[in-house]
Amino acid sequence: MPIQELTPDQIDSLVGTRHPETGIEYPPNGLQPYYHWLIRALHLLAESSLGALRVAEVDSSDTAIQIAPGRVSISGVVLDFAGQVSELAAFNNDTAYISIFNNAGSPGISISADASGWPVGSHIKLAEVTITAGVISNILDRRMETVFSI
Repeated sequence: MPIQELTPDQIDSLVGTRHPETGIEYPPNGLQPYYHWLIRALHLLAESSLGALRVAEVDSSDTAIQIAPGRVSISGVVLDFAGQVSELAAFNNDTAYISIFNNAGSPGISISADASGWPVGSHIKLAEVTITAGVISNILDRRMETVFSI
């Protein structure tokens, strides 16, 4: 189903409200400073569904990652993932492959080394995290590969 353009009346009815899922505010015409609204909107969008299951560095650690909460469907089973912090020090000078899988009806996180690669069973790729000299040097987001696979 294509995204439909809003009519002027529909736009007017949204002004001053917030999108129920992203929290983005529908601003009035002529809002100033518009820049502040735009930055808040982009931040909320990035932290909402686009941020689901995002893998990011933990500020207080050189080798820990935070996997953001999210909801996925794997082999027809819908899983709600609460998020978690994972320590990757054991993957120093290697790449860790981070994925989520169905663990008997609950979400499980799989972390495997470069030599092992991605799991064989049904899973959703989240990220590849490279650790060099005891510090996370790169996080490659792989979530979109799963979304667009056929």
